[in-house]
Amino acid sequence: MQTKNHNMLGAMLIIVATLSLTLKDSADKYLIQHGYHPIQMVFFRFAIPFLCMLIFMPKQTKTAIFATNGKLILRAGLFLVCAITSVIALKYIPLEMYIIIVQMGSIAYMLGGTLFFKETLTPIKIIATLLGFAGVVIVINPTNISGLQWIYLLPLLIAIANSGYNLITKTIDSKISLLSVLINSFFILGSISSLLLLVQPQMWKTPTLEALPYFITIPIVTIVSQLCLIKAMNIAEASHVAPFFYFQIVFSCIFGYWLFDELPTYHTLGGGLFIVIAGLLITYSNYRPITKASHKEC
Repeated sequence: MQTKNHNMLGAMLIIVATLSLTLKDSADKYLIQHGYHPIQMVFFRFAIPFLCMLIFMPKQTKTAIFATNGKLILRAGLFLVCAITSVIALKYIPLEMYIIIVQMGSIAYMLGGTLFFKETLTPIKIIATLLGFAGVVIVINPTNISGLQWIYLLPLLIAIANSGYNLITKTIDSKISLLSVLINSFFILGSISSLLLLVQPQMWKTPTLEALPYFITIPIVTIVSQLCLIKAMNIAEASHVAPFFYFQIVFSCIFGYWLFDELPTYHTLGGGLFIVIAGLLITYSNYRPITKASHKEC
């Protein structure tokens, strides 16, 4: 019963996290469309949360700063690639289409594990990979003359970079807590964005009253989403909570229509279905042996 309760709480935390991440992406999309620089958004996303951590969690923040090493710097660099690329992509790509393509991250993570950690590439995973790529092609819809453009490759770059820093996270010394890894990322990326704004002050544009709520949203939902993700992964079984990440597609369709008058096309929904099925197949493949073992023990 205790495990079941933890799984339910973990699922709820994942839903809150995906809602928060969609709010962040929506804020990014609004701001980039209104002439604000991506570095300014990176500053609000990382520097301000770092200051909050420094104020409310000074001991943990100090520990996280001194934990800085080559792997954490490389991880933060990939995180920066994701942050900047996502803002640029959102300027041109509908919100739900962007979110759906980024869901390829689970497949890229699986392929990275096979390449760098010699994890087994089973027939189910091969089928999932093919389904995922087919889904991306359907979403992009290359039969449309204006459909196949380089800008649609940016979410794929984000999925690859995201998988890269997740794979690096697997190699980080277990003595460094996940919270320290999170705060360290805020520290490095907040420092980089602050430095860039000092060197290139033209990147800064004073927020208008209309834009201010979106800028305030970014650091709040960043902290909420990251803390929810850390807590969910600590208390719940990964196989149980993994499917709930796909709630982000639902949220993106809602906010895309509400804020930007974007309606999902049949190609977007059809391709998204392929990608979701691919992700669920990978989840099933990864945790099927554990499930069988548990049945045998019973």
